[in-house]
Amino acid sequence: MKIPFRGRDITYYYQACNAWTHPYPYLEQGSETLSTSGCGIFALCHAMEWIGGNHPPPAELADFSLRHGGRGDDGTDRPSLLSAMMQTGLAGQWGFAYREDGLLNGTDALFDHLYTGKGVALCNLRAGHIVALLEARVIDGQKQVLVIDSVAESAHDSIRDRVCEVIPQSETIRANMNKQGITVSVSHQYAMFYTEACLPFDYNLMYTLR
Repeated sequence: MKIPFRGRDITYYYQACNAWTHPYPYLEQGSETLSTSGCGIFALCHAMEWIGGNHPPPAELADFSLRHGGRGDDGTDRPSLLSAMMQTGLAGQWGFAYREDGLLNGTDALFDHLYTGKGVALCNLRAGHIVALLEARVIDGQKQVLVIDSVAESAHDSIRDRVCEVIPQSETIRANMNKQGITVSVSHQYAMFYTEACLPFDYNLMYTLR
């Protein structure tokens, strides 16, 4: 899926698509896939395309994460994965640098990083789910950040009241089925949206090489 935005087509990796069956287990015999557990991988793919114009294959990145300790028992271990990408030279190949500083917090530093064009970031807007932050802006004195979310959670209970603007071209439609496989409702949400800059936490800064 492509999302048109400011004259460019952004590749969007929709995690809810059942076609993402590539294995991403946290145990050797685990059954997790990119569809069930790949939010960190997809967020990283979105961030790398925005920062360097590249289109990394999610399956290859997931395999790299598994080989280099980037798959934790509760999801993608971002500091380990990003550090491994730096140490192997893969980060530079994909157009970014990471300073191996772990998970960070602090609204001002994150906003400055995005607003001044130093790079992008991975973060949580809610516990257990990773998204990418692409840029920042100030509207009527309010600091805001642009999110791209692999599961399009603009209407999530912990997020929706902090959304400042949605990108209409990023609308997703998901069929909600019951245990019998019958569609009982359809939900419309957005994959790209601006949210209050104070919402993100546990972030990793990725620096542009350009």
